[in-house]
Amino acid sequence: MVFSLWAAFVVASLIMISSPGPVVTLLITTSISQGKNAALFMIPSIFLGDFSVMILSFAGVGALVLTSPTFYALMKLIGAAYLVYLGVSIWIKSNNPVSINEKSTNKKSQSAIKAFCVTVSNPKSLLFFAAFMPQFVSKTDTFLPQIIILGITYLSIGLLNDITYSLIANKIAPILTNSSLKLINKIAAINLIVTGIIILGLQHS
Repeated sequence: MVFSLWAAFVVASLIMISSPGPVVTLLITTSISQGKNAALFMIPSIFLGDFSVMILSFAGVGALVLTSPTFYALMKLIGAAYLVYLGVSIWIKSNNPVSINEKSTNKKSQSAIKAFCVTVSNPKSLLFFAAFMPQFVSKTDTFLPQIIILGITYLSIGLLNDITYSLIANKIAPILTNSSLKLINKIAAINLIVTGIIILGLQHS
């Protein structure tokens, strides 16, 4: 594929992926409150979520989201409702924060499932793969190899981004007090709730 298109896609993906969203919020709060290993345990689920959305998009679900206002509205409602629910749950739990030194091991599976659900329930991901990614495909070259390269590039950037956020959050955890942890959890909760509301307000185009 054309190198300039690939380079432009890398820059666009870096901007989109590195922007703190619901997944990053979960990773940061998990890494701080439950430890680095708990956050890293979530990353395969996030990777699988992105990969699943990518495959669904290429299989036609992304096109359905683009062309069907009803299906788009349904996906939007599910994604928004889950993020708001998750945000409210974190807000409630933040009133009784777990000590930073307590590393929970029995919640890893639950956190991994949450990470997967947050990743796949966002209709913006389907729209990204269905509408945005093809813009970086050269019309003069074979379509499939280019899409595979772009897909691997996006997943690789996402993987490195998730690991980086998890490690940085874990580094600052020892200097946080329970009050700081409570504040971070409340900010994370607000971020998830606001993101859910924003998704709910997205218009089909």
